[in-house]
Amino acid sequence: MKKNLTKTFLFIILLLLAVVLGKITGAACAGIPYAAWLGTGAKFGFSPFSVNLSVVSFTIGATVDINVAQAVFLLAAIIAYPKIKV
Repeated sequence: MKKNLTKTFLFIILLLLAVVLGKITGAACAGIPYAAWLGTGAKFGFSPFSVNLSVVSFTIGATVDINVAQAVFLLAAIIAYPKIKV
């Protein structure tokens, strides 16, 4: 049981590291002519909207902003995860 929890925690940490390092790499490569393609990306989702039911009010919205470097790092993290021994 504890080993499964540890492996799940490791997978989440790897994915978060991949997203952060990919964002930093994409931003750093944006000014370099031959590596600028790593910073190109897409933004999709739906803008926030509010629902007011007089008793309860809530706002829902979600957007995803991903670049090529993040996709490469995420793919590397997913491939490397099974090879890591815990």
